[in-house]
Amino acid sequence: MKGAVRIGSYKGIGIFIHWTFFLLLIWIGGDKMLENGKLSEVFAEIGFVLSVFMCVLLHEFGHALSAARYHIHTRDITLLPIGGVARLEKLPDLPRQELIVAMAGPFVNVLIILLLAVFIFFGKGFPIAVDFQDPSANSFVINLLMVNVSLVVFNLIPAFPMDGGRILRSLLAMKWSKQRATRIAVAVGQSIAVLFVIAGLFVNPFLILIGVFVFLGAQAELKMVLQQDALKGIRVKDVMISKYSALHDQDTLKQAAEALLAGDSTDFLVMDQAGQVSGVLTRDHLLKGFAEYPPGHPVADLILKNPLQFETEDDLDSSWEKMRATDFPLAPVYHQGLLTGVLSRENLTEFIALYLAGQQKKG
Repeated sequence: MKGAVRIGSYKGIGIFIHWTFFLLLIWIGGDKMLENGKLSEVFAEIGFVLSVFMCVLLHEFGHALSAARYHIHTRDITLLPIGGVARLEKLPDLPRQELIVAMAGPFVNVLIILLLAVFIFFGKGFPIAVDFQDPSANSFVINLLMVNVSLVVFNLIPAFPMDGGRILRSLLAMKWSKQRATRIAVAVGQSIAVLFVIAGLFVNPFLILIGVFVFLGAQAELKMVLQQDALKGIRVKDVMISKYSALHDQDTLKQAAEALLAGDSTDFLVMDQAGQVSGVLTRDHLLKGFAEYPPGHPVADLILKNPLQFETEDDLDSSWEKMRATDFPLAPVYHQGLLTGVLSRENLTEFIALYLAGQQKKG
């Protein structure tokens, strides 16, 4: 995700923090300092926020590690001020698998709640255990428990993009098709979103934002399922581009610019001296190169290396999922070891848009 800082990884899953998260810490710390001016309380408040987001991170790893059981890799997890996002390469195909993956996140929060409850009622002597003589001295553990309760309740709302929407969809998909199950789950979720907006007009304006977030999230989920349906049963060879533009890694920025201006391509495969694909050069990277290097500089320093590659007989739906999880606009396509074309993100997007337009016309 753009604007995110990598802080580590676990089991091959990158962990990132979005830069706006640091603004949240600064805002909370500054607000606490203005409130009483005690540095110790500022650090305590920031420590509590970090503890909450550790729970959010564990929640996302619940999804990621359960998805790994079904050989679905999680590209990365990013922490944002509004929560966490785990980017799975694809969603499970079977309803039962989606149900388990969706429930894994809230289940982690339930385990955290139980652990904190043990400390509260049986952890006398622990530094964070509740002192019933002075509960205010131990508000940290109580507040952390209540936050996790809120996370469970909020995530189980049966509306996309929350886990509850996926749980509802997976249960419905055990009886109906995934598309029909999604349409029903989306209708339920958007009805709840409208209720949030109405409640926000009278109770708390923040509920309006939640309602809009839920409504748009449900719409995005339906669009994604329709996209998947558009690609089912289609092979990569059916939509690959046979005529593509290629550069050599020792070609200069000037030569790449001339190729850009001379043709319709904005992105290029880049070949090494052995005639193998070494990477992809995008229009944006080319423009960035002109800002940093002289026109005679080779393009090899600007390419996206180790691109995805596909076979002509690969399923298009799974191939598209892999492309969506990366920054590559192009991917080489091979047949029996020979380069025969490219799979283009732009071309695929247009193909899907035409399919969706046809679906709306039928509707």
